[in-house]
Amino acid sequence: MYELLQRLVTGNLDQVTPGNGVYSLLLTPQGKFLFDFFMVSDPANEGAMLIDCAKTRAADLQKRLTMYKLRADAAFDDVSADFQVIAHWGANASLVDEAPCYLDPRDARLGYRCVVPTSEASAVLDKSDGTAASAADYRAFCVSMGVPDGSLDIGADKDFPIESNLDLLNGIDFHKGCFVGQEVASRTHRKGKARKRLVVAALDGDTPEPGSDVLIGEAKVGRIAGSAGGNALALVFTDRVAKAQSVEAQAGDSKLTLSVPPYASFSLEGDSA
Repeated sequence: MYELLQRLVTGNLDQVTPGNGVYSLLLTPQGKFLFDFFMVSDPANEGAMLIDCAKTRAADLQKRLTMYKLRADAAFDDVSADFQVIAHWGANASLVDEAPCYLDPRDARLGYRCVVPTSEASAVLDKSDGTAASAADYRAFCVSMGVPDGSLDIGADKDFPIESNLDLLNGIDFHKGCFVGQEVASRTHRKGKARKRLVVAALDGDTPEPGSDVLIGEAKVGRIAGSAGGNALALVFTDRVAKAQSVEAQAGDSKLTLSVPPYASFSLEGDSA
């Protein structure tokens, strides 16, 4: 299992240990995005690994990984009914005692994730110090942080992962060795710049549909990738935004204010690293 996944995915399985998860991607051979997911060790099954991915993409991911399996001694079983994922974020976020939790590997400000047996989920929630929240609350929080959901905000077999900031969110280990799509991803990384990046767009007005053009004046600078909770994610050409000399934009009937996510170091003033 280890050897197979290590050759396929962008994350480094050597970093998957009890208490430490890895955020990873599966790309096309052309380096385009297919899936994103977390990999954690299974505390109840030594040598096994749990892959935490969007429920809506789980069957497709299972099928794709099985396609690569060939004669490898590996099996990809759907155990979705046996586990639940709990996210614990905010100022008071902390590890939950006796629960298999780990700091979100994308960015520490996203808090903790716990992959727990379904039968124990209620007990884990009772032990946490946080206020109950919904999946929609977590989605809105992530969008406000500029963190995309691969099943909603990134086009499968269409978008490149670096453009969606997945390199900045520790989704690609460029030092681990081979993975599917490595050549294209590494070449873009070595160039040091990406023309397009994902930014946060604070909304004033109706929520624009995904794919809506983002305009500054008459100039098209990008498109809406997704939205939640009064913010949107916009995939923009950073040089076009810099040329427009403004972060005030429009998408449909909504006014937008563009900003760089807190985890990112690129600029909307000319530096598109």
